[in-house]
Amino acid sequence: MRTTVPLTVTARDEEATLGACLDSLLAAAARAERERPVRFALTVVLDRCTDASAAVAARFPVRALASTGGKIEAQRLGLRPGPFNVFSDADITVGDDTLTALWDAMTARPALQIAFPPKQPLPPRRRSLLARALHRYNATRGYSSGRSWFSGKLFAIRDWAIPDRAAVAPRAAALPPSRFHAYGDGLRADDIFLSRRCLMQHGREALAETAAGTVYFRAPETWEGMYRYYRRLRRELDRTSALFPETRAVHERHGRRVQDLLARAPFGERRLHDVFRLALLGCRARYRCERFAVDVLGWPAGEPWPVVVESKLP
Repeated sequence: MRTTVPLTVTARDEEATLGACLDSLLAAAARAERERPVRFALTVVLDRCTDASAAVAARFPVRALASTGGKIEAQRLGLRPGPFNVFSDADITVGDDTLTALWDAMTARPALQIAFPPKQPLPPRRRSLLARALHRYNATRGYSSGRSWFSGKLFAIRDWAIPDRAAVAPRAAALPPSRFHAYGDGLRADDIFLSRRCLMQHGREALAETAAGTVYFRAPETWEGMYRYYRRLRRELDRTSALFPETRAVHERHGRRVQDLLARAPFGERRLHDVFRLALLGCRARYRCERFAVDVLGWPAGEPWPVVVESKLP
């Protein structure tokens, strides 16, 4: 008897990548279903798509739904009963053993709450020094030997639960007003809150990277692309800490990257890391300037530091 596992892909204007993503997920599902007593029920949730993402999804044997509330609400719409749920971004591809690895991890360890495959950046398309530095940083996982949080690009989870806007509203109302952080909009990134929640409730052993499987993704290759990624991450870290201060301690204990492998990296890689650090300083400075401009000076979005479009472009 087969067990049905829901698999939800959330997409927002992903026509350029959605087809390859679904191809790889369906191939991985087919292999898992040949080798294990499982069936993956794939749903695509289209979040306010204005491009041809819906037409791309229609070419595949998947269920398609429409959502308007952002990534978190798209995941909530795709949530289904099952031993666990799998969630995927639409701008990745996976190795054909990836869903098998998630099934094996979740069924072998009933106490495991979240499993996620290793990530591997695609070779950079640009030849700039920064593109090389960003690629090496992502390929080496920031020169860290381990992580205490998971990647939201693809993961399996037993108990997906993120407060909706109504639940967040009382917490947002108790905070100082901030146009920049817009606390009342609710949470926007899945992995930050869910990582903290899992570690608080179940401990480090409840969250694990699989030994097999691979998620392939396109890392940023320009400083603007790097800043878009940094801004999304930094703002959601700040917003989560403000809205859920009870999670700060677990982030301090587990959420900071320890670059324990950097000292043993080849000389050339250490110099590339210096390039990365210099670019990161620029991201931090721009973030502070933008936050100051919006919240302190009260400048409208777009003048003189425009709010960065949350784009997947490199």
